[in-house]
Amino acid sequence: MVEVQPHRRCPISSLHTLFTKRVLFLVGKGGVGKTILATALALAASRQGKKTLLIELEGNTRAARLLGVPVRREPSDDPQSVFPTLFVLSVSGQTALEEYLRLIFPVKRLLRMILESRLYQYFVAAAPGLRELLSMGKIWYEERKHEKDTLQPRWDLLIVDMPATGHSLQYLRMPRAARDTFGSGMVHREAERIMALFSDPSKTVMNLVTVPEELAVSETLEAYHQLRTDLGLPVGRLFVNRVRHTPLSSTALARIRIGASVRSRDRQLAKHVLRHAQTEATLKEVQAPYLHRLKTLSVPTVYVPFYFAEEFGLPQVEQLSYMLEQSDEQTYPA
Repeated sequence: MVEVQPHRRCPISSLHTLFTKRVLFLVGKGGVGKTILATALALAASRQGKKTLLIELEGNTRAARLLGVPVRREPSDDPQSVFPTLFVLSVSGQTALEEYLRLIFPVKRLLRMILESRLYQYFVAAAPGLRELLSMGKIWYEERKHEKDTLQPRWDLLIVDMPATGHSLQYLRMPRAARDTFGSGMVHREAERIMALFSDPSKTVMNLVTVPEELAVSETLEAYHQLRTDLGLPVGRLFVNRVRHTPLSSTALARIRIGASVRSRDRQLAKHVLRHAQTEATLKEVQAPYLHRLKTLSVPTVYVPFYFAEEFGLPQVEQLSYMLEQSDEQTYPA
């Protein structure tokens, strides 16, 4: 595992402006590290004193496991505490619907009869887009929550770890589709409220996560277009994960020669270091054209260095969160 020795606090970083928002979505191709980055961002925000809720969708619990939180046997709409300023919640459409029904039917016996009925089960399974809409509604509901005693917002920041890009866009399209389908009434009003939050750049931003590889970059460019042009949603940051870095090119490294006077043991070590440096330089050069393509996006970009660990857990994600706090962002013109 690569050991990183970060400064324990960086008050002004690439995350400074980002953490002034209320809701941060992370969108990207499956396998690019969204969950690990979402968890690292949540840890960084928590350290800055922001009461943060990390939300996973579709009943996923990987972020909870990374944070060392016991996975619940049964779905619940109550966030689990990690630290006093960090909570995690796994959201599913069905659980969100049941929470909504509890508000409408406070009598537990009546509610249980509804939830156990065949008609209800059929409705949940058959209604197109219902789960996506209710999951988005749950995010809106959590953003609106206030403490009973102080009436202050319960959360300073919500970080939403979205599923793979295609499904993420389906979630984000659903409020508009519901609003357009239902010209009036309760569903129309709820969809309007969700859209108002998600499209407000002072509160919400969509953050893209990618890696410098062909499929991931192509999907990121398409997702950016759909988020900005088709859906009209604000985009905050582009996180480019697993970026390789070497100070010398592979050509320069190939010219290095180990002197004959070097002792045998040191010679073996030097050859080993040089071989790994050449590998890193080659990988950096392979990534270069994909990084160049991403520069066409007019959003602040955070380059996350490749960070190897045999297994990611809380210590590794915490190290990554310090790296993010210290990272610089670069903005490229459209």
